[in-house]
Amino acid sequence: MQSPKNMQEREKVQMPKSKTVFISKTLSDVFYHIKSVNEIQLLAGCTQLKKIQDKSVSLRMIPELNIIDRKERHIEFGSAVSIANMILTGGQKLPVVLAKALKSIGTEQIKNIATLGGNICAKDFKYTLWAPLLALNARLEIKNQNETLFIPFNKFTGIPEKHILTKVRIPLDEWEVEIFKRVGPSNTINELSASFAFLADTQRGMIAKIRIAFAGKVFFYSPEFENRIIGTRLPLSAKTIDDLIDNAKKIFVEQNTITDSELILKAQFLNLLRNAFEQLM
Repeated sequence: MQSPKNMQEREKVQMPKSKTVFISKTLSDVFYHIKSVNEIQLLAGCTQLKKIQDKSVSLRMIPELNIIDRKERHIEFGSAVSIANMILTGGQKLPVVLAKALKSIGTEQIKNIATLGGNICAKDFKYTLWAPLLALNARLEIKNQNETLFIPFNKFTGIPEKHILTKVRIPLDEWEVEIFKRVGPSNTINELSASFAFLADTQRGMIAKIRIAFAGKVFFYSPEFENRIIGTRLPLSAKTIDDLIDNAKKIFVEQNTITDSELILKAQFLNLLRNAFEQLM
């Protein structure tokens, strides 16, 4: 690998109080920094960043992380693509739940700065795109110097050490019912913020496929719960919906440590889920 002095694609910006941000233009450059600098911070849009560490590296200018590649059955976005560009380029062909989620993120200024990777990779919170990407069965491409990992979003628990998120592949399947709702304040995020995604297909008067996800400070995702619903006849009776809501309530409690704020989110999730079930015909 070339030495830092011979890497023309890297620039260095001096920040106040002896903070340094390296502006990289290749993935090789990023991996060099990750290998050679302990606990270096990765930066993109920084819209949720609370503190800049002493040494950081910006991913924003790397071409590979800014790609948008549409195929017949899926679309791939680089992790540094802005929310605004996802909306602009995806247009009417994005899944409804994803398009609505993207449009619900912040102000126009925030959309121009915030990135897909930043929305996914936050350590302390599951931001707006978590629920739709989970429901859509997205896949993540994660790299380090020596390997490329492909991880289904429902198996994603965080970026492994010395790796970076490079791409997100999103299936373009069509669904009969697509519902996205966001709770909490608009244009900002707090502990009462969460996103809800609901997808369903029917066949011969029965539920053929269903995906349900809720994410924020709390989390709901259960393939087992979804599998129990498949094959249920439509329209759903009031008793069937009540039974499903009771089941979902038990799973929610098992998956989350309940605090006062989470009690509010639990009630909101169950109301959203009930309304979604009632829309199935």
